[in-house]
Order: sequence, then C-alpha cells, then structure tokens
Amino acid sequence: MEKLQNKLRKMPTNEIIDKTIFASVMDNGFWHRWIAHGVDETFINSSKSKMVNVKGWTEILSNKAMEHSNLAKGFEKSGDAQLAEYHYGKAGIYYNLAQWVFPEPNQDRLEWYNRCLEQFNLADNVSEDKVSRHTLTIEGKKYGGRIRIPKGEKLGVVILVMPTDSTKEEFHLYEQDFAKEGYVVVSFDGTGQGETLLVNGHKADLESWEDFIKGIVEFAASKFSDLPINLFGTSSGGAWAIEGSRHPYVSKVVTVSPPPKYATNIKLPDYFRERMSNMLVDFEKGHLPSFDDVSEIKDIVVFHGGKDLLINGKELVELYDQFSSEKRFITYDEEGHCCNFKLGEIRHRSAEWFKGGDIYDI
Repeated sequence: MEKLQNKLRKMPTNEIIDKTIFASVMDNGFWHRWIAHGVDETFINSSKSKMVNVKGWTEILSNKAMEHSNLAKGFEKSGDAQLAEYHYGKAGIYYNLAQWVFPEPNQDRLEWYNRCLEQFNLADNVSEDKVSRHTLTIEGKKYGGRIRIPKGEKLGVVILVMPTDSTKEEFHLYEQDFAKEGYVVVSFDGTGQGETLLVNGHKADLESWEDFIKGIVEFAASKFSDLPINLFGTSSGGAWAIEGSRHPYVSKVVTVSPPPKYATNIKLPDYFRERMSNMLVDFEKGHLPSFDDVSEIKDIVVFHGGKDLLINGKELVELYDQFSSEKRFITYDEEGHCCNFKLGEIRHRSAEWFKGGDIYDI
C-alpha cells in the first residue's frame, strides 16, 4: 500500500474524516446517494447521531451489516435464495459505506472493503443469475470486475460506468435491475475505484481511463460477441460513457448528470476535494475527457437534475447540442445531482430504449 500514499496534503486525514462525518450529520442531501443505492433511510435517521466519529460510524454500520448477513444465512438455510441474496447484498452495502469514510486507500479501508466483497460473494453464490468475478489486465493494470448473466433470453450487454468515488458493489441495484430486463451486466472498477484502487493500487488519470473504457468495451464485445453493447454511466462515469460511445462496438449510451468538462474549481466541498485527491494521480490535471469534438457522438440519452448544484446545466446543454442524432435530453426538475430518487425509473426507461423502443417514447 505504500505506493498509494499521497504527497503532503493541505488537510490532515483526521480532519477530512471529521468533516465528512459532520456533513453526514448536518446535510440531509448527503444521504440521498446512499439511500438510492440501498441504505435504509429510517435506519440512517435513527442512527446518524451515533455515527459522529470513526468508531461510531464503523460500529453502527457493521452491526447493521451483520444483522442482514445473519438474516441471509437463515433464508439460505431455509432455501429462500431470493431473500438470501437480498440480505447478503444489504450487508455488503453497509460494509461498503463503512469503508467509504476513510479517505486514503490504507489498510483500515481495505479491511472493511474486503468484508463488503465477502458478503457480495455470498450473495452471488445463491443468486438465480450467473454472477462471476473477473480480473482484467489492461495496459499492465489490473481491474476488478463483476459479470451478471440473467436467466432466459439475453437482449444485450449493459456496461456500468461508475463515478470515481464509488465501487462496483455500490451499484448492485443497477446490476439487478438491468439483469431483470434481460441484460448481461458488466461492471468493473476503473482506476481510483474499489478493487482497482484498494487491492491493485491504481489511481486515476486521463490515460488510464482512456485505456480502461476502450479495454472494457472490447472485453465485453469479445465475450458476448452476439449481443449489442450499451453503456450506462452516472456523474464522472457518465462523462466516460459519453467518451466510450465513440467506440465502434458501442450501440447506445445513457448518461446521468455527466460533467461537461473538467474543472478544478467544480463546486465540491473542501473535504470531498481532499477525498478525491487520494484517488487521482493529480487532482489539478484530473481524469475526465475534454470533449473538444463530440460531433460524432450519437444514439445517446442525457438525464439531468434541474436542481443539480454540481453540474452547470447550461454547459451540459451546450455539449448535448453538439451531439449528432439520435439523441434526447431529459430533465427531472426536482432532482439534484445523479437524479437519485428517479434512478429506478431511469434504469427502466434506459432498458426500454436499449430494447429498441423509440427514443422519444421512453
């Protein structure tokens, strides 16, 4: 893990953690992302006053994880695979949130993340879908990933492209929803994310993400050569989904709240900027595409939250206007960044379009 240690930073690690936890207590919007990804809102509302330091944070979340894991074991023993998978996945999500509070890719964070991986392995073992883990090497870097193959007819492939400050496990609901719609789901941690950062030690930069997007598309196309390849990305992952659409193997793309350009002055809280610096090779240079020429990009749907405070809506529309047809821009006026409370609907609408529905009917 030594190679992952940052240069001198402006904010000490303990201060980053304290500010992160303070935001979780004071800012209700902090939890929207986690509730959208499976954390129980009632539990958070009743517990966050006890999660005021690292010890409280990890203890409360790990106790909740163990509660779900024990329920899963009971359901597995009784032969209810569906509920067993559900509760193992819930346990994994709480362990994932426990690791997230640590800003550095250190041993403490890795230990909590490994608990997350263990629970998802148990969930995968009882799933009715065929779920496997895979390590893909691209330009000398190892990327950890998941592949979910649903039962029945396969209509295509959906590659999930996650935001930098996320893990593939956090997006398990996306994975399950697209699988229910008949899609093989491929989700890998890019550089700066999950396994690829914490286990394999690769921080993010522009070059590695260019290699990753190209490599993951070609991997999916070679493994599922008879199926169309679609991309679904959110936030910074949405920017890379746009860039990935240039690849000739890609059929259609959906992007949610993509930053139209990288700027170091983006409206991020100071603690979050410091967190990001631990995941990037160089925060000032960033790791997002520049979108100098997007005229060849087409077959794309862009979702935007009308109350998004992180993305400049005017700049996003200007970017969208440069795309070629077929394209559509959809705004949820009351949603913020990533349209968290409409994501289930967005995934369904996206699947309908991937299936061949009219882009203006979804």
